[in-house]
Amino acid sequence: MADQQIQRPRNPEDDWKIWTVCHPGTWLMPILFVVLLTALAVHSFVLAEGSKYNFLAG
Repeated sequence: MADQQIQRPRNPEDDWKIWTVCHPGTWLMPILFVVLLTALAVHSFVLAEGSKYNFLAG
């Protein structure tokens, strides 16, 4: 059985192939919603802790 050589990718000509796996029409909004929820959780935690993490609380 002969060893087959796998063709190496030619960038940037082969960059379009990532979008066949990670299509932005499908995944962009859910990813942005997760980022928004993470940011809101971090901000609410920091603002709720008082002056320990929040320099504006005094």
